[in-house]
Amino acid sequence: MIPFVDAHIHLWDLAHIRYDWLSPPFAEDGPNGSVEPIAHDYGIAEYRADLARWNVIGAVHVDAGAAADSALRETQWLDGLAAIEGLPTGIVAFAALNGPHVNALLSAQAAYSRVKGIRHIVNWHPDPRRSYTPNDLTIDPRWQAGYGLLAKHKLSFDLQCYPGQMPGLVPLIERHPDIPVIINHLACRC
Repeated sequence: MIPFVDAHIHLWDLAHIRYDWLSPPFAEDGPNGSVEPIAHDYGIAEYRADLARWNVIGAVHVDAGAAADSALRETQWLDGLAAIEGLPTGIVAFAALNGPHVNALLSAQAAYSRVKGIRHIVNWHPDPRRSYTPNDLTIDPRWQAGYGLLAKHKLSFDLQCYPGQMPGLVPLIERHPDIPVIINHLACRC
């Protein structure tokens, strides 16, 4: 079997970390529809069982939507799992780039050697049923300043946005060529 690194996985322990999007009440009208079918713990054992016929030699855990006040806790939990289980081998953590203490949070996240990048989902759409955020964070000067701090902490950025937001992001990305950008979910062409 050909060895490979799974570049984008999600694990969650609903009793340990708060994930508002995986908590009742569940609704059909959000951008993901109802997530009730996946609203149960999904850990290393379940991941390994699902990938048993593949030769996974590494996996990058990408921010799984933990509540903002649980971002560092999620990283601590994942780092502990990795120390015991050998997975995940890399972590793309969460940080609200428009948060008041973003520099301190980025510093705390970057202190974990497995943390390689940050994801702050910015999918905004004028139709609230398709939007992940109440406003377009990508045009917010505070969010843009937080994005600019990623280089200081040697972190990449995992971009999850809608295609219509991409042209507006080009100048920001060009101003920060030292921040690698990874596009998630094929820019959500959904």
